[in-house]
Parts: sequence; C-alpha cells; structure tokens
Amino acid sequence: MAAQQLFVDWTFRNEEKTQAIGTLGGHKVTLTGTAAGATPEVKPLGAAYLDESWEQFGLNLFTPQMPDSDMIEIVGLAGHTFTIGFETDVQDLVLHLGSLASTLVFTEPADVTVTKLSGDDDFKAEGNKVEGQYHQPSDGGPSDSNGSVRLHGRRPFNSLTFTLVPNPPVAGHDGVHFQFGGKVEPLQFVDWTSRNEERTEAIGKLDGHRVTLTGTAAGATPEVKPLGAAYLDESWEQFGLNLFTPQMPDSDMIEVVGLAGHTFTIKLQKKMEDLVIHLGSLASTLVFTEPADVTVTKLSGDDDFKAEGNKVEGQYHQPSDGGPSDSNGSVHLHGPQPFNSLTFTLVPNPPVAGHDGVHFQFGGTPKP
Repeated sequence: MAAQQLFVDWTFRNEEKTQAIGTLGGHKVTLTGTAAGATPEVKPLGAAYLDESWEQFGLNLFTPQMPDSDMIEIVGLAGHTFTIGFETDVQDLVLHLGSLASTLVFTEPADVTVTKLSGDDDFKAEGNKVEGQYHQPSDGGPSDSNGSVRLHGRRPFNSLTFTLVPNPPVAGHDGVHFQFGGKVEPLQFVDWTSRNEERTEAIGKLDGHRVTLTGTAAGATPEVKPLGAAYLDESWEQFGLNLFTPQMPDSDMIEVVGLAGHTFTIKLQKKMEDLVIHLGSLASTLVFTEPADVTVTKLSGDDDFKAEGNKVEGQYHQPSDGGPSDSNGSVHLHGPQPFNSLTFTLVPNPPVAGHDGVHFQFGGTPKP
C-alpha cells in the first residue's frame, strides 16, 4: 500500500499538561512540552480535543480543511519547547496552527524550512519560522492568525523540535490550536481467517499476503494446546482500550497459551517492517528467540507491562473493578532487516501455576 497523507488521531494528554500521545496511520506519535521559563504554573500544553469534535480546522484558512478533527493546544511562552517523536519516518509534514499570536521556530532538524499553504494575510512562513499576530475580530470570526504550513527537509522526519514565543502586544502566554499530518505507510493488522481444530495453527492475511501462526507443544502437559480462542470476525473489543497502540475496538484476536515447552512461529509471505504486537491478559514472559537480533520497545500499557531487550513481561492480577485482567500493552519490534518470520516462547510467571491464555494480535507495514 502506498504512503497516505493522514492526520494524527490524538488519544491522550496527561494531567501535568506536558505530553500528548496519538497515532499516525497506526504508528505512535508523542508530543512533549517542556517549560524552562519564569512562570512554571503555565503548562506547555492546554486543551485537548480527542474525539474529532474540533471544527475550526474546517475553515478555508486551513489546507486541507478538516471540519471534524482532533486538536491539542500548545502554549506559547518564553522557555517553552516542544518535541514531536515519530515511531516511523514521516514525509510531507503539514501543520495546522490556529489562533497563532506567536513566532514558532523549528530548531531540529537544523535543515527544516517551511512554506505557507493557506491562511490569513498576517500568517507568515519563511525559513524555519512561522509567525502570527494578535487580533480579536469584531465579527465573531477566529482570533489571531490562522493557517497551514508544509515542512521540508533533506530526509523523512522521525522527530521535530520547535519553540513558541508570543509576539507583542501579547504580554502573557498564547494558546495555539495545533494539529499535524504527513505521509506514512499505514500500519496494517492481520485479518485472521482460520484456526485448526487441533489448536496448533492459525492462518490469516496481512496486506493480502498469507500469515501463518504455528504453536508447538513439547511440555509435560500435552492436553494444553498452544492456541486457544479465535476471534475471526473483528468482534474482539479489548484492543480498543487506551492500553494499546493503536487502539482497535473492532479487531480479530488469536489466543496464544503460555506454558513451559510451548513455542510459537509466525511466517510472513511478504516481508514486513514496523511490527507491532498487542498482548492482552499477559501473566507470562515472552522471549523472542529468532531472529536472534530482535529487540522490543514498549508503546503503551499497564505499569507492570515491561519490555526490554528481547523480552516482554506481564504480571498476574484480577482487578476488583471488572477491568482487564493481568498485564496489557503493545510493543514495537526492531531488527536490522525486515521480518519474514518470528519465533518466541511464552512461559507463565508466578503465581500462575498452570497455563496462561494471552490475547494476541499483530501488524506491520509491508516492505515495498
């Protein structure tokens, strides 16, 4: 699938108003604001619209117009710095900036330049700067300057840092409506189509190419099969919780069963990059054994959902509030080559005395 121009689906902003998290084509995006100024009570981030209810980006001041968008407010003040981190390379970045009465300066990468796509006459873009001016219209229209810019660099972006300082006559801080998008290879998840009666093999498709998940049992309890329940009709809802990145309220799911002696192998007909794995109700340690150079990073999850080196670890717990059991979260897999196969073991952690059923789903981006 060709790269698509998409905008961020923001899903979270912390109470400290220093970080927002979202996804771009299923890939994780993090916006972090730091405050080094003389007014620490003014936080770098403000309002957060996470439900596509922000309408002002639908005005003809913005390109493209987006009448139903998410929005994160970034707060301009001397000493405030903002960094965007991308889980995958992004091209053709476009920023929407609403109610801008500040100067935004891109500091990293050093070669970033901007061009104006649309906006008010006093919305300016030149070099590595975007500038807006204060005004309060009498006709009830949008305040300050509004517009969109395109970012240019020598290579695709994997991070971006900028400052935001109010322009006179603004004496204090400046709340700016912020949203952005870019071209990425969308992350696609497996469409599981079958699981055999022996509970040793599941088959699906990823970007139209065959995927096989095989479980083998060499332990002392052959009656415990490597695979368990199979949701093949997009009816599994728990991956829609904010413990998973990306959130997927309508997903397939294959249950993998943790037990000493159980080994699982994924075979991909087409090589894939940016592999992401969702693991629900995990009270086991998952160890990737092949390829030998696989490493993992945690994308999201419970505090006791851990990822380090080639291991992912979860802990047993049964919540009293009826929430999801054990540990839950998502990991991103890294390796020097695109993946065409993957092997792992899954062994329960104490106090689990028997086997551990783990909710499993994964996706990636096809290698061209």
